[in-house]
Amino acid sequence: MNLTDEITINQIQQALISQEDAKNWFLSFPTQGQQEILQRLSYMTIQAGAREEDVCLAITKSKLRTTYTPCVLLSKGRLKEQMAKLLKLPSSEFIKTFFLLISLLAIADARRYDKYCQDGCSHWWHRDLSDRKVVDEIRCEFEQSILV
Repeated sequence: MNLTDEITINQIQQALISQEDAKNWFLSFPTQGQQEILQRLSYMTIQAGAREEDVCLAITKSKLRTTYTPCVLLSKGRLKEQMAKLLKLPSSEFIKTFFLLISLLAIADARRYDKYCQDGCSHWWHRDLSDRKVVDEIRCEFEQSILV
């Protein structure tokens, strides 16, 4: 995964990219790339502070059926353990897992933003990712930090 992909993930979870475009973006990757995105998304979700009680809302937000395997797994509790199981699902479950994790990230990140970042923070993903100039600035800052 690269910065462009992480920006896209954050634009998706902030609903700046339509579900259809998000689906097409995710499916444009080969299976290995999709798996890497799911692994990174899982990490980002945990880092954002996702909670077991967020899962039901994430399922609703994702518009997935509660009987889908990723939804059933995450609903069982022990979020980190179940998330590890999500990453071992067959590729036929990847798109469902993607949308469930995107929804879970959106819920957790919104809570984190409201609690810690509303008055400003250094998280690049809390900047206005709908503004092309801001996204270009983020890329430039990232490139400069690599060169240092």
